[in-house]
Amino acid sequence: NVAKAGSSIPMKFSLFGNQGLNIIEAGFPKATAINCTTSATTDAIEETTTANSGLTYDATADQYNYVWKTPSTYAGKCFKFDMVLKDGTSHTALFRFTR
Repeated sequence: NVAKAGSSIPMKFSLFGNQGLNIIEAGFPKATAINCTTSATTDAIEETTTANSGLTYDATADQYNYVWKTPSTYAGKCFKFDMVLKDGTSHTALFRFTR
């Protein structure tokens, strides 16, 4: 995925019905700096975002939406976004950020 640094990225997913807003495991979601070529984790940044602050549920679409607000300092870097839910499922997305 390619995104502009400093933008808000919607992460949409379904759990087949409203399971409430307290569904994200403690310590998640988190963004970890990765090598843009190999996707290997670098020693740089690992940042935990505020779990439920950007989470909403749309009953009409039966869809959760988590808005990941990225800082402009991500420009030119790559990050792995990880979200673990309280049901034990893990979800990952890789991003390359532009200016």
